[in-house]
Order: sequence, then structure tokens, then C-alpha cells
Amino acid sequence: MITLSPLKTERKSASFDLLDLVDRLVGRNLRSGDILVASSKFIAISEGRVLSLSSVVPTAYAEELSSRFNVPPQLCELIIRESDEIIGGVIGFILASKDGLLSPNAGIDRSNIEPGKAVLYPRNPLESASAIVDAMEFRHGVRIGVVVSDSRLMPTRRGTTGVALAAAGLEAVLDLRGKEDLFGNILRVTSQAIADDLCSAAQLVMGESDEATPFVLVRGVNGSLVGRAKYSASSFSVRADQCVYMRSLGYSVKRTFPRAS
Repeated sequence: MITLSPLKTERKSASFDLLDLVDRLVGRNLRSGDILVASSKFIAISEGRVLSLSSVVPTAYAEELSSRFNVPPQLCELIIRESDEIIGGVIGFILASKDGLLSPNAGIDRSNIEPGKAVLYPRNPLESASAIVDAMEFRHGVRIGVVVSDSRLMPTRRGTTGVALAAAGLEAVLDLRGKEDLFGNILRVTSQAIADDLCSAAQLVMGESDEATPFVLVRGVNGSLVGRAKYSASSFSVRADQCVYMRSLGYSVKRTFPRAS
């Protein structure tokens, strides 16, 4: 039986020691084979990835995007800095690509933080996940998996689900190509997005508003999934020219920006 256990903590808005907090919340209760789903926003806050919009000076291109999509120019500037590519947008949102993940406003979030501030993505989600895995093994002798989770919108679907930005200590994508289905048909393109599935399940107890639940302990998943594998954000992605949605919509490169250093 798979169980999902919410791990609540006090509200955070400035940098803090993430590993010590995880240890205090759940360290002594962990078992080998457990999987911890962690909020990307909470990890980003622990790294001090919180900016006051008033401190951001927009470029001319940010002003252009602001005028076109009615997004504050300071936020547009952050979106440009954080994106690999600007795809397009609608009034109030800019669709960007970062590490192969399509994200409204490049994943920059202004909820659950003080007014006038914004939270960026973590600097390196895979490093953060790996650090938690290694710390729990060193401190408690358990081998767990960690998935860094964000919320996402699905094309034509209402509401948010979960998406993995990184995973450490587990097989996060299962390649099922070559296997047979119930009728003996050979699967030719199917992979199972284990990490995304875990993130969506965890969203049920993490919530999207004032739940203050940045971690979910998942127990009972197939133990063979937990190991030494590591997945960065790009490991979950396919190129835009291989994506059925993007190709069907006539995607073409519009403008690419270097990632902020």
C-alpha cells in the first residue's frame, strides 16, 4: 500500500538550512525505500532565491514584453533572465522554456511570499535533491529517493498538477519500449513518468494555497525504484521538434536568451 504523509513546517521567506530542517521534520522516521517529494519553491527560498521586484531594472525587451502581454516590466525582466527561450504569451502570462520545461512566467512565483517579491526556481534542483539523499544516508543510514516538485498546467486542462524538476536516488522515468501490453502488442514509444506521477500524487496533500506542507513522504512505492540514479530537469524533456503538442502547433524558434549567471 502506498501512503502519502504531509510534512508541515512554519512559514519561510528568507534563506535557511534546508538539510537540518528536513532532518528535524522526518529524519529519524525515514526508512530505506522511502521517497521524499519536496517543493521547489521551498528549496528556492532556503537558497535565498527571493527578489524584490522593485530592485529589478527592466531592459527594453522587457518593456516590450510588458506592453504586449500586460505583465509588470520587472517580472518580464526576470522571466527573460531565467528562461532559455520565450515561446509567446497571453494577457497576464508569458510562456517560456527552461531546461526543456514549458512554464508560464518561467516558473517565477509571487504566491506564498510577501507582496512585491518573487521566488525563482532553485539554482540547481538536482544538487538540492542529491544533497538531501546524501545527508539522510550519512545521518541515518537510510537510502531514500528525493523528487523536487513544481506545479504545472496541462494543455487544454483545467487546474494544476505536479511536475518533477529533478530526482535523485530513484528511477524517475521507466522506459517501457519493447514490452508487451495485455494483448501482446509491442510498446514502441511508451515511457512512464514516475517522478511526475509522484509529484501529482503529492500535490493532493501539499496543496496550492496556505497548507504550509512543503514535503510529502511517500512510502510503499516499488522498492526497486530507489537506487543511485539522478535526473536533472533536462532528463525529463524531449526536444520541441519531437513533442507532439509543439510540432502540431507549428512550433518554431522565436528568440533564445542566455541563462542568467
